[in-house]
Amino acid sequence: MANSPACPSCGATSVHAFCGHCGERRLTHHDLSMRHYLKEWLESLTHLDSKILRSSWELVRHPGGLSVGHFTGRRVRYVSPVRLFVLFSVIYFFSSTLWPNPAFTTPLAIQLHGNDFYPAWAARQVAQAQLHTGWDYSTLERHYDAKTTALSKTILFVLIPVFALLFAALMAGKRRFFSEHLVVATHFWSFALLLIGVLIPLLLVSLAAVGPGLGVPASVITADAVPTLVLQASFAVYLYLMLRRVYGVSWWHGGLAACAIAWSFFFLVWLFRFLLFVVTLRLL
Repeated sequence: MANSPACPSCGATSVHAFCGHCGERRLTHHDLSMRHYLKEWLESLTHLDSKILRSSWELVRHPGGLSVGHFTGRRVRYVSPVRLFVLFSVIYFFSSTLWPNPAFTTPLAIQLHGNDFYPAWAARQVAQAQLHTGWDYSTLERHYDAKTTALSKTILFVLIPVFALLFAALMAGKRRFFSEHLVVATHFWSFALLLIGVLIPLLLVSLAAVGPGLGVPASVITADAVPTLVLQASFAVYLYLMLRRVYGVSWWHGGLAACAIAWSFFFLVWLFRFLLFVVTLRLL
């Protein structure tokens, strides 16, 4: 054994392909070849892509199916809830560069002029920020919009525990762990980001393309009420199916809970916008 190669991990000597002490596999010349590297890279990429596509299809086709699979141990075939959320977050923010969508980025102009909840307070905070920084409004707005766009990508996850608390309150009789509600909320938010970042833009582009030919007024095509109505109706249906599948609630319980969450969705988005506004101003 004196001339046997040492294990790169633990230093033990062994004549076998795998170390008898820690199980590490011995490297060969094949492992260091370009062919082996490319093979591993292609296998990993193909495997990851298949899991992403499978997870995305399951997310859309069977609301709550990914959550149930996660709870029952069927996890190998699908992307983890957090990874799926991060993926759709990236897709959403990439989509927002092609089709501007202020749902979560929320520039300063919307915080001040498109705000029905705290406009006077927001105006006072902006005035104080101008005094603190010494900037005029246009300079402050430019810095604010750049900062808030970057921050929104970082703190978007805070809405997951908010929705988990909603699920916990509305499904209190089911006696689930809070971590389970977090998984359900993560999957719901992944669907929400897919809907807002991909499906709604496709709907609006299609409506803009065929609407004039069908006699649909331009005011209808560009109205915020159209995507808002589609979103809330989609959320209500999706949540109803999800809650029924995950929690096993009755049809009336699932229907009331789904409608309540879908109705409150945009109020919770404004809660996120408020948090984003406060954090952004503090960091200028």
